[in-house]
Amino acid sequence: MSNTQANGLRKTLLRSQNPKLHFISFEPLMLKKNEAKNLKAGTLLSLGKKLPQLYVYRKDAVIGQVDIGQIDDHEAVIVSAKERISNLGKPEPKYLTLECRIAILPKAEFVVGKLVTLPRGVLDHLLLFVKQELIATASLVQNTEGYFLQIEERD
Repeated sequence: MSNTQANGLRKTLLRSQNPKLHFISFEPLMLKKNEAKNLKAGTLLSLGKKLPQLYVYRKDAVIGQVDIGQIDDHEAVIVSAKERISNLGKPEPKYLTLECRIAILPKAEFVVGKLVTLPRGVLDHLLLFVKQELIATASLVQNTEGYFLQIEERD
């Protein structure tokens, strides 16, 4: 059963530009500029055969890594490393950097080895950003060819 208020609050926090929040996101994806313009509901963006690495971001810099799994029908992450990477590089001229925010990691939970459960259905409501601007919502899907982000709604 879904809680509409909790989902709305989570989405609002994920949209936030608050520099104090720790965001769990997939590694940045490169997307052609024309593909970004043509995104619509149902579009699939390939992530590859394996699930991309998950990072913890704060103030547009990587500050750690997490690994995702499942415990009792809930997604959970374990903080695997604390590291700071401030320069993520710039995309090639015809590409944009796509950030896929999954959840917020409470600051107190950001401890190496700590297991943190995430809200139910967190992988069904991912927010996609380009240059700090929300462009779409997506869900994570998997089939025999690999993992994909399926666009649910274009903003």
